[in-house]
Amino acid sequence: MDEKPNMLIKLPLPVNFNFEICLDFLNRGYDECLYLVNDLCVKRLIRLTSGLVLIEVSADDSNLLIHTQSNEVNVDELSQYVCDWFDLDRDLSGFYSLLCSFPQTDKFPKKYFGLRLMGIVDLFEALCWCVIGQQINLTFAHKIKTRLVHKYGDTILDGDMTYYCFPSPETLLKADRETLVGMQFSKQKINYIYNISDAFCSGELNRNKLLQLNKSEQMDKLLAIKGIGPWTANYVSMKSLRDMTCIAYGDTGLSSSLHKHFATEKKPDKASIDKIFKPFAGWESYLNFYLWKSLSD
Repeated sequence: MDEKPNMLIKLPLPVNFNFEICLDFLNRGYDECLYLVNDLCVKRLIRLTSGLVLIEVSADDSNLLIHTQSNEVNVDELSQYVCDWFDLDRDLSGFYSLLCSFPQTDKFPKKYFGLRLMGIVDLFEALCWCVIGQQINLTFAHKIKTRLVHKYGDTILDGDMTYYCFPSPETLLKADRETLVGMQFSKQKINYIYNISDAFCSGELNRNKLLQLNKSEQMDKLLAIKGIGPWTANYVSMKSLRDMTCIAYGDTGLSSSLHKHFATEKKPDKASIDKIFKPFAGWESYLNFYLWKSLSD
């Protein structure tokens, strides 16, 4: 940020946390349009109840540091956003002990030490991202997301850099269909985006309300919206609702990783997947995430 930040919030670092490897995960080379990683920090524009806030997150030896030029932000809300983004409120010791118990995963704790299951705090963004990525590769999905964000997202100019926030449900509900077609959205995906936007605008979907429900109730609410299937529901439960018991059944990447590390069939069935994940009860989402990560080795 060009000017001296008006506010600095310090969040104590948990054990088994590595800020640099988390930044590396954020900066995977997909031309991300919603944040900028450089000089051991990440900057992004986020939407809080008080409005848009540009934040910069870095770390010292003891704390995660949140800088912002806004002095009107709710400190608790901003702190919780960053905690959810970096999954700071979780002790990974038990997970690492389990990983070390199996020869297929015993190298993971050292190789990925401190890597957190990086969240997508905005549930609406997470759901739209799933729709965008359906049946296309990640590189192309990011290109389409960038077109959508640059056209409909909110912005803040900081020096010579424009920062974007993912569009609101109200904005995408009114988005022009032909414009979306021009961005290479399929007609089906456009309908799904409209359905999800409408669910948020009507109050049918709301992250805070979903967090008050049990997993079965959350799934019922999500799956009731046309365009949200089991894979998407599990993905957003993992990344936005912070449910640590999710498995992305049918995911191509997960299947490839299980075949690589556990010598399963190339497309393992549910029973085979459940057998592998059973010893990791309570940590399924993290095992899923680390198996995805292992594909980039």
